[in-house]
Amino acid sequence: MAMTAEQLATTLGFTALLSVGVFLSVAAYWALRKMDDVVLRARMYMNRRRLFSGFLSLALGMITMFAVVLGSLGYNAVADAPLPSAAGLSAFVLFFLFLSWALYNFWALGRTPRSMGAPKAE
Repeated sequence: MAMTAEQLATTLGFTALLSVGVFLSVAAYWALRKMDDVVLRARMYMNRRRLFSGFLSLALGMITMFAVVLGSLGYNAVADAPLPSAAGLSAFVLFFLFLSWALYNFWALGRTPRSMGAPKAE
């Protein structure tokens, strides 16, 4: 069962899109990680640990999804069959967990700290 030209083009396009996502995620994480502490404190009024954890989770999620796509392509080429659904589902769940943790960390960065609270009316 060979791939048609449309399937090949779709697969290559999706793989290229994921490659860009993986590259940007890892590049953003490393750029923030290498930033000088003074500059980081001056430019961002947020918790560094949450920021780094969020970007690392996002990068790991994109790497997971990229590995699934490449693994599926390799498995399809070697076994001439689609990737088993258990492998695809478990990788998708892992991707979803990484993405959820990243989004939770980014959400937590944007909310007001509990100790400050809302300003009191006088």
